[in-house]
Amino acid sequence: MRNNVASTMSIDETSERLAHRIAAASVKHMSDTKWRELFVALHALPKRPAGVSLKFVGDDRLFDVPLPGPVFECDDNFGECGGISYAKFAHIEFLLIPESSESYPNGPKYPTTQHSNDLECLEKQLASARKYPITRYEAGIRIVGYEWTE
Repeated sequence: MRNNVASTMSIDETSERLAHRIAAASVKHMSDTKWRELFVALHALPKRPAGVSLKFVGDDRLFDVPLPGPVFECDDNFGECGGISYAKFAHIEFLLIPESSESYPNGPKYPTTQHSNDLECLEKQLASARKYPITRYEAGIRIVGYEWTE
């Protein structure tokens, strides 16, 4: 029983640290609703991205995942979704859509499929849907959830 209490405290401490970090953001561009709307908008595109990379607040890793959505089990998190199961949308620091990516449609032991994204078209279509905080980077576009002045 003690281990459960200790792990719950650890989860609570982590959540509290994330909440403090997010509260310290100088600009908050996105919310749970805006992230879900973005994923739905990306799915509605004629040529949607096959995959995206997500960075979460307080985590240095990038998670390469298939495009989330368009239907979600939960309002504020990904639900059961591989390496990002139950991660909160509000904890997304930014999303990257690469110019090109590879996917494993039949699993990692089989040949990959190369995907390319028309970034200019993607930017225009997203801009017409809503004003998302989109910036270009060397090999794709970034949609920012939070900004910090440090």
